[in-house]
Amino acid sequence: MMKRVLFSTLALSFGLSIQAQFTTQISPSREGGQWFFGVGVGFHSNTMRYSDLDEELFSDHKNLNSGVFTVFAQYDFGKERHFSVRPELSLLRRGGRIVDIGKDMYDENIDGIHYALKSRFVDIRVPLVYSFMKAESRIRPYVYIAPVIGFATRGTIRMQEDFANGEYVGYGLDLSKANMASMYFAGMVGIGAKYQFKAWGNTFFFGVDASYELGFTDTYGGKKKDGKAEVNTNWSLPSYELEGNRNFSGFEVKATLGIPFSVFKKKAVPAPPTPVIVQRPTPIPVVKEKPCYTLEEINDMMQKGEPVAGKTICAIDAINFDFGKSTIKTESYAYLNRLANTLVRTHARIEVKGHTDNVGTEEFNMKLSHKRAQAVVDYLIGRGVDKDKLSYSYYGMSKPLTTNDTEEGRTMNRRVEFEILK
Repeated sequence: MMKRVLFSTLALSFGLSIQAQFTTQISPSREGGQWFFGVGVGFHSNTMRYSDLDEELFSDHKNLNSGVFTVFAQYDFGKERHFSVRPELSLLRRGGRIVDIGKDMYDENIDGIHYALKSRFVDIRVPLVYSFMKAESRIRPYVYIAPVIGFATRGTIRMQEDFANGEYVGYGLDLSKANMASMYFAGMVGIGAKYQFKAWGNTFFFGVDASYELGFTDTYGGKKKDGKAEVNTNWSLPSYELEGNRNFSGFEVKATLGIPFSVFKKKAVPAPPTPVIVQRPTPIPVVKEKPCYTLEEINDMMQKGEPVAGKTICAIDAINFDFGKSTIKTESYAYLNRLANTLVRTHARIEVKGHTDNVGTEEFNMKLSHKRAQAVVDYLIGRGVDKDKLSYSYYGMSKPLTTNDTEEGRTMNRRVEFEILK
C-alpha cells in the first residue's frame, strides 16, 4: 500500500514537471544569485523496520502518518540559477506500530501484543537542488538530494498485551527515559516543480515536491532493546523481545512558498537629479526714492558728487505765509537765504511748487498757490539767484501731503516744494 501511494505521488510531481514545457516566461532574471525565504507544509509517512524480525510472527506493520512543517532559506546561484542550496528546518513525527504479535498462537482469548513508537523530530536538511529550464520560465521542474540530521524531542514507546476483557499487562515509557537515540541520520532524494510569479516588483514562487527518505541510524539508544511483554496463559509463560537494529524510512509530499529577500529590503531612494544652475545677471537693487529731502541732505549729496536731479526739497514749516495771503513772513527769510546760497554757488536749477490746504474754494486756493510760488521766486532773484535757474508751478489744494481734517494736517499741506531740475 505504501509503495502505491509513493509511486502515485512521484507520478503527480513528475506530471507537474512535464507541464513546465508549455509555460510562458516571466521578466528576465537579474544578474547574479538571489536569496529566498520560504515555508512549506505537507504530509509525511514512515515505516519502522527491524533487521532481525520474524516476518511471519511480526508481519502486521503499520505506518505512522504525520504532518510536516518546514521553514527554509534558498540561494539560487548564477544568472540562470540552475543550482540552488536550500537549508531547512522541519518539524514532524516518526515511528510505527506492530500489532497482533503472536495472535491465536497460545490462547484464543488473547488479541495479541501491540508495540508502538511515536517520536517528534526536529530535522535539519540541506537539499542541493538542480532546476531545469531557464531562470525566466514560469514553471521550472527540479530534482534534489539532501542529507538529514534529526533530533528526537518528545514521544513514547509502549508495549502491551490486550485481552478480550479489556485488561492488559505490559509497559510504556516516555522517550526521555527509553532507549531512543537522540540523533538520527538519513538521506533524502526528491523531485518537484515550482511556479514563478511577479508581485510588487519581485519574483515569488509556489512549489510542490515529493521525496523519499532512507534512515541510516539504528535508533536504539543503547544495547538494551525495547523490552519484552510476558503473556500469562494456562499453558506457558512465553515472552517476546524485539531484536536487531531499528530504522525509519518513508516518503513526504509538501507545498512550499518562496519569498525573495528583496521584499524585506528598504528600497533605495534615487538621488535627486543634479540641479541645472542658470547664471543670471545680478539684479540692480532698487532703492526706493524718498518723497522729499531737507536742504541740508541735498547740500551733502552735492558735496559728495551724488546726482540730485529729480529730487524734491520739502520746506514744511520753513516758509510761512499769513492766512489767505502770499506775503512771506520774516521768520522764513533765513531758510530762503540758505537756499539762495546753494543755487548761487552750484549749477542747480529748481522749480518752485506752491500748495494750499482745503480751506476756501478751489479757485481761491489755486490763485493763492500761484501768488505764493511767485513770491518765493521773486525773493530768490532778489538774493542774487539767476532767474534762468528758477521756474514755478502751482496746484492749489489738489495735491495734499496728508489729511485736511486736522489743523496739523492742514499746516503740512500749506507748503512750498522745490524740485531740482538739473
